[in-house]
Amino acid sequence: MITISMWDNRHRSVAFLLCAAALLAGCSSASTTRLGAKPDRVAAFSLSQLGEPHPLEWQPWVFSRFNRRTDYRVIEMDGRRVLRAQAQTAASGLLQEIEIDPLVSRHLKWHWSVPQLLPEADLSKKGSDDSPVRMIVSFDGDLAKLDVEDRAMAGMVKMVSGREMPYATLMYVWDNKLPIGTFLDSPHSSRVKLIVVESGSGRLGKWVSYSRNLVADFKRAFGEMPEKIITVGVMTDTNATEKDATAYYGDIEITTQE
Repeated sequence: MITISMWDNRHRSVAFLLCAAALLAGCSSASTTRLGAKPDRVAAFSLSQLGEPHPLEWQPWVFSRFNRRTDYRVIEMDGRRVLRAQAQTAASGLLQEIEIDPLVSRHLKWHWSVPQLLPEADLSKKGSDDSPVRMIVSFDGDLAKLDVEDRAMAGMVKMVSGREMPYATLMYVWDNKLPIGTFLDSPHSSRVKLIVVESGSGRLGKWVSYSRNLVADFKRAFGEMPEKIITVGVMTDTNATEKDATAYYGDIEITTQE
């Protein structure tokens, strides 16, 4: 997902965690950030103006100046207004800062459409862990509870970025072959858990809807109850495999309703 040829593996891991820090940091130009109030809902792509790169509440999630950015644009498709992502050897995402109690609103719902997969991608390996679509939710928590290595990495992230990294992140992905329901560590950090919600080419080109219980997923991934949700993000990335990909994201909800 994040490869910078002039860095060694340790620096790549730091880069990934800096990306996680960006999920928490957001962008200070957002009006909700200026006012110091974080919304308790996810802003809908369907309510954005056509041609806009994202709703006002969402912000670019840029990993490194060495990476080309994925192009995000609100378009009309199949009678609905959706977010289109186009990546050409690119890696960047969008994020929104939120503040939601998952013990109250625990159901994450979204839909996406993927025209093609990335045959060379392998989410379990550094250097090939691209994905045509990702749905990302990050959580607050006590970083002091982490093991020595993760605390050291968290300290490095804060020193470099000035921001705390998220305590934990769930990342829902579409994989080439791993079975649906697979949970695995990101190859960059055990504080990021990948969850395979779609696999293979059977539903390519179709709108596919999902509903996930965030509390159940968090407990399975990290063995504890989650604290508040602090960001939601999407990402289409192809910089590791150096390929092109297009994907479409519909509206995202975090709700009390199953």
